[in-house]
Amino acid sequence: MTEISRSIEISAPTDKVWSHIDPKNWTQIFHSIQRVNGYSSGKPGIGTQATVVAGVNEESAIKYNIEITEFQEKQKIEYKRFGGPLTGRGMIRLRPLQKGTLLTRTSYYDDDLSEETIQALSEGMENDNEKIKTTIESKNKK
Repeated sequence: MTEISRSIEISAPTDKVWSHIDPKNWTQIFHSIQRVNGYSSGKPGIGTQATVVAGVNEESAIKYNIEITEFQEKQKIEYKRFGGPLTGRGMIRLRPLQKGTLLTRTSYYDDDLSEETIQALSEGMENDNEKIKTTIESKNKK
C-alpha cells in the first residue's frame, strides 16, 4: 500500500473551501479530471457513487468509480476508488484555523507504487492544492 498526503493553508473560511471540494466541482479544481458522471447536484452522502474520467485528453483518459464512504458536512469526505487503475481510498479533510482553513488531501493506493509514480502523483496533488487555494482566495477577496 502507498499513502500520499499533502496539506495547504487557505485564507478563507471553512464553508467557502467546502463548497469547492464537493465531487461535483472536481473538474474545476483537479487538473486531470475531465468529468464526474452520475453525481447528482443534491447533497452527497454515504453511498453516493459516480464515475470519474481523468486524463489530459480523450485518447489517454482513464475511468474509475468513486463511492462516498464517510461524509461530515464542512469537515471531511472519504471515498473509495475502484473499477480502474490506482484503486484505493481518498480523503479530503478541512480544519478551521484562526485565519482560514487547512485543507488536507490524502490518497491511499492498494498497490506499492514506484518512486516515479509517487513523485508524479505528489506533484499533481501539490499543483491541485495550489489551484484550489488560488481559486478560493481570489473569489473570497470579492
